[in-house]
Amino acid sequence: MITNPIHQKIIKEISQIKSNSTPENISFGQRYIGTDKPYHGFTTKQIVDLAKKIFKENQLNSDEIIQLLNSLYQHSTSYTEIVIGPMILSLSPATLKNFDPKNLDLWLNYTHGWAENDVLCQSNYTADILLSNWSNWQKILKEFNQSSNINKRRASLVLLTKSLRQSDDPRLSQLAFANTEHLKGEKDILITKAVSWILRSLVSFHKDEVLKYLEDNKDSLPKIAYRETLSKALTGRKYNNSKKN
Repeated sequence: MITNPIHQKIIKEISQIKSNSTPENISFGQRYIGTDKPYHGFTTKQIVDLAKKIFKENQLNSDEIIQLLNSLYQHSTSYTEIVIGPMILSLSPATLKNFDPKNLDLWLNYTHGWAENDVLCQSNYTADILLSNWSNWQKILKEFNQSSNINKRRASLVLLTKSLRQSDDPRLSQLAFANTEHLKGEKDILITKAVSWILRSLVSFHKDEVLKYLEDNKDSLPKIAYRETLSKALTGRKYNNSKKN
């Protein structure tokens, strides 16, 4: 049962948004992003605009934002609800500055597919945020890396990608290589693409280390990760598979 009043407002606002997607496009979009929830086919702009409206109209403080996300993740009735939460969180620097990464341990129990995972894990957590609370972030990222939940294993890589492009701090790179090493043998695309992503992020400050890692692990890394990362390191661009033919 949804008791959070802001969550209830979000559901009401969603019901008033018009989607221009056809049923065919909605069906394709739902399969593409991998969600297991009802999908409206809204544009990213429509969802971002709604997040800004909710945040502005309700003057949410940090505790209220965390409580709202707890509700959105545990009681979501649609894809839109589960992805609007991180967008609202991004509007509150104060909440992010003091963010407890243990919140993610709860929220990731309810994500499904790459899009839900990445909107939660990709953009909000900067190098400054991670490094200012490193003992807690390091602990949770190691736990996620060993989790039986594939969404948490993916998160153990994706949560580091932004900070790796912002900082050359060895704590970030060492954990990134360690988490990658543990997951490099998995075959699920949720993991193979995340391995590619984190290795390409490491190129920003650790290109020589990445090239050595690629050489040493050529046969054990996912082929897509090896190709994309090698291209990124040598050309500055991700490997374009369309050039193969």
